[in-house]
Amino acid sequence: MDNDTLALVLIFGTRGLAPLAIFRWPFWGGLLCILFDGTDVIIEDAIAPGVITDYYHNIDKAFDTYYLAVEAFVAFRWDDPFARWTATGLFSLRVLAVVIYELTELRGAFFYLGPNIFENFFVFVAGMRTIDPAYRIGSAWKLALIVVIVAAPKLLQEYVMHYRDSQTWHFVKRNLLLWD
Repeated sequence: MDNDTLALVLIFGTRGLAPLAIFRWPFWGGLLCILFDGTDVIIEDAIAPGVITDYYHNIDKAFDTYYLAVEAFVAFRWDDPFARWTATGLFSLRVLAVVIYELTELRGAFFYLGPNIFENFFVFVAGMRTIDPAYRIGSAWKLALIVVIVAAPKLLQEYVMHYRDSQTWHFVKRNLLLWD
């Protein structure tokens, strides 16, 4: 197997199979998807530079939408209405932002309308439900606080990716790891 094929098998295998873990282990499966979402460019850089570069946006967006849809399906089955409807709303905003961006290429659609706050919200609630299966958000104030806390890191990441025009991995590699 040549390096290009190996890189493609690893990227498509990890990104394609990891979301299935969300059905059984929502928290750990969600974290696994985030990990593999970040490693596709690392795999490409390490094994076969440039193998998906021309198609990266489309491949990444398809796999992101796939695993986020699995998370949304799981969240829709939560019995806590605050968690269920907030997750559903955040996922819907994200899908709307993706559609608007794909049709118009307006970067603001991601930053203002649909930063992927859903992902962090899902992982937070799934984590709390892993610790305590009876976990409930309980109040609008608590919900607002959770959304603010989970939104902050995602807004920073969206700013770096869509306004600084730097993929997160490349930003970390150049500016934090000083690896170029």
